Amino acid sequence: MNYYIVRIVLSSVLFWVHAAVAYLVYRTSLSISGRGDIDRGVMLALMAGALLPDLIDKPVSFVFSSAPSRSLAHSIFTTIFLIAVVVYISRRLGRSKDALAYILGHFSHLGADLVDSLFIPEETFVFLFWPLITDYHHIDTVQELLSLVTPSPYVLAQTGITILAVALWLYDGKPGYGSFGSTRY
Repeated sequence: MNYYIVRIVLSSVLFWVHAAVAYLVYRTSLSISGRGDIDRGVMLALMAGALLPDLIDKPVSFVFSSAPSRSLAHSIFTTIFLIAVVVYISRRLGRSKDALAYILGHFSHLGADLVDSLFIPEETFVFLFWPLITDYHHIDTVQELLSLVTPSPYVLAQTGITILAVALWLYDGKPGYGSFGSTRY
């Protein structure tokens, strides 16, 4: 069982770039729209959308080796369902901006995963159509995961994006962290 725990922990090494990309996309959209408020609810929704696909699929794939590392939560079918649920709940709570943040976070995650195909030849976009298409490359061993964590252009780009996002988040006053108010940059 410890082997599975190690695999789950290691799978989280590369997933923080999804939070970074989501923050950069959301921050840019606020700059373009002229609205600059990010409160705690928005930040939580943004991070939920950005991280949920890997928080679901990676542990499942490492515990059940037959499951792809991008399956249920990366599928466009699940994405549509989750967005419908989030929009419904957000409207009921009067928090439409949380729904928008979740949507941007989730789609930024899928978009960042699609970029992988530029750096990793075995990667494709077909994971979006799981369970209709299930025969595609996925990371299923610790060795394969660790092989991605090398000073390659792929990992250096992810590291740079993450550092940029953290620096901007700090510069913006750590929106969503601390008080329940909002931070305007």
